[in-house]
Parts: sequence; structure tokens; C-alpha cells
Amino acid sequence: MLLAETDCYLLHRQGRYLSAAFKRPHRVLSTCRVNGGLREDLTHVANHQNCEGIGQGASRRQQEWLGVETEHRRACAEGRLPPESTAIMATAANMQCAVLAQAEFAELRVAVAATAGVLGNATRAGDPAAWHEHRDGSLPRARAPEGGVPPPPEAGAGTIVNLVFVNQPCTPACLVRAATMVTEGKSAAVLDLRMPSLQSPSLATGTGTDQLAIAAPLARGSDWERHWAGGHNTLGELLGRATHEAVSRCLLLQNGVCAELRRSVCGALGRYGCDEAALRGCAETELDGPTAAFFIQNLLAIVYDPQSAAAAYGLAESIDLARAGVLHAEVAREAILNQASLLAATVAVAPERFAEFRQILSQRHDLEPGGLAALAVVEGFTSKWS
Repeated sequence: MLLAETDCYLLHRQGRYLSAAFKRPHRVLSTCRVNGGLREDLTHVANHQNCEGIGQGASRRQQEWLGVETEHRRACAEGRLPPESTAIMATAANMQCAVLAQAEFAELRVAVAATAGVLGNATRAGDPAAWHEHRDGSLPRARAPEGGVPPPPEAGAGTIVNLVFVNQPCTPACLVRAATMVTEGKSAAVLDLRMPSLQSPSLATGTGTDQLAIAAPLARGSDWERHWAGGHNTLGELLGRATHEAVSRCLLLQNGVCAELRRSVCGALGRYGCDEAALRGCAETELDGPTAAFFIQNLLAIVYDPQSAAAAYGLAESIDLARAGVLHAEVAREAILNQASLLAATVAVAPERFAEFRQILSQRHDLEPGGLAALAVVEGFTSKWS
């Protein structure tokens, strides 16, 4: 299926492959292990689904043992792409969920063809890593480099891949700057959804296996090359805007994640331990049997209440600010207590009882923020019907 055709390239989707064939020579910057880096001799860039996110670990291990070059040639042959001049990326994401987003200003046009999954592999820049690369491959960080070499999750259940096309020539330095803007656009999309990292309590900025390729035609004749792709320049704006749109839409199609569905108490506080399981456990610990059962039966209605979700995100922000040092230790504890008390009063639909809930929660100073939040929800709901 032809997704797009311009003076510079043809973009097709066929089965598990999304590929662009250049009509004229391009300068390409990519993260590909084969034919990656900065190249001017490529004829194609591509993205393909080389596995499912779950249940094909053996298949991925076999691909790793085959070797990078062998796997590259196999993938290109299956996608009918020339291996010598193709940069191809791999993911577990469904190519039917790929999104093409475009942005333009004056003579500038930017297109981003993205696939994205974030539920199984989300990370924040700087999170503790699980793998360390050695001469013969990557090993779990805690293991010494001996024996077999298991592969890292190169295309796990979460990967964001962006194929980016600029219609005007760009210098090599401009493409490097463009890569930072694409990365910022991707991270902004993930942060806007308040997606949790799976490697820390922080908000995610992407996944551990994200990849990109950025292509711009080589200058010819009287063409001139763009030098600027930062946030103060129109090219940078277009790159960030198109990437944000493409990644946001992909996460809805691939994972069913959108802004409206992130509006919940657990969406706000799950990364701090206040998830549905914790709420059920808190109810069973703090309440008598019938009352706990009543709470659990209505759990979804509780966690998806819009006002309660708003209060929960306020609490999560206070915890984040305390962890970042914006709120210093002397005030962080009180600020978190205040926000938890507001959450309880909101769940109870009784804002005038804020002080009462603050008194109750202040007696449980032994609880971590997630436990305090769960208790606030339980106390608020119980008081709503007492």
C-alpha cells in the first residue's frame, strides 16, 4: 500500500514492513546497527515487525545468534529491500498501527512515519540499566561475561521508531540537531500521557529500544543546505510537532493509551505503588469485611472519578517535586500530607472535611507516599457513605 509519494521518496506499507524508497540521493542519519550512522549512499530506509511483543523470546534469541549481518540480510530479503543500501529498524509494534504525521511552513515540509509501543519497555533517561555490553554481546548487568550470551531486549514489547523525512537539504550537523528535536518530540508525547517508567518510580521519556532515521535530500545545482533545526527555528518546530503527533496517535492505536484513559487515580499514582491491587489490599486491611467488599466492588468507579484523578495527579506532582529536590525535605512531607488529605476529601465529595482527613492521615507517618495515597482513597470512600 502506498502511504505517501513526494518528489523525494515513495513510502509503502506491505505486511510487516514500512519502507521508503528514495527518488534521489539523500543524506541519512540513523541508529541502525547495519548501514547506520551518517550515510549518503542509501536507497531505502525501513521499519519492520520482527516479532510479537510477548511469546517469541526463542525467535529473538535465534535472530541474535544468527548475527547482526545475517539477520539484516534476512530481513531485507523478506522485505524485498537491497541489503547493501538499506537501513532497517526492528520492532515488535504492528505496522498496521503506523502513523504518518506531516507539518509544513513555507517551503519546508516534514513527515514522520512512526510506530510506537510503551507498555512493556518504558524508561526514563538515566534509569538504572539492566544490561552491559561486552565484546561478544550484552549481558545482564549483574552477571560476569562468561558462558552463554543472552540477547538484550532489542525489540521488546515497547519500542518507538521514527522514520523522518525533510524535503530540504540539511548539513550533517543539522541532521544531528534534528535528531535531538525528534527525540524531544517523542519524549514530550510520552510525558504528556504521564506514562510511568518500568525501571524507576519516575515518569518515562521513551523506551529502552527506541530508534530513528532522519533523511534529507542531498543538495544539487543551486540548492542550499539547512543549518538550523533547533527549537527557535521553524524546522525544529515542525520536527517536534510532527513527531509528537505521530507518536501520540501510535500509542493510541498500538496500546490503547490516550489522554482520556490516563485520567485515573492509578494512572497518577500507580508508579508509586497506589495501583488497584494496593487499593484492594488497603481496603481489606483497614476495613471490616462487608465494607471492604463494598469498596472493591466499586473500585473502578472510584479510581476513574475525574475530580479524584485530578487530586491524585496533584499528589503525584508533589512527590515528584520532592524527589527532584524542588520541594526541600523540610516542606515535602507536609506538602505530600496536604495533597493526600485533599485526595481523601475529594473521594469523599466533602472538601470541607479536609482538616479532618489531614488529622487522620497525619497519624500514619510511617507510610510511604503510595501507601498514604491508598489510605486516603479508602478513608475518603468510607467516609462518603458513613
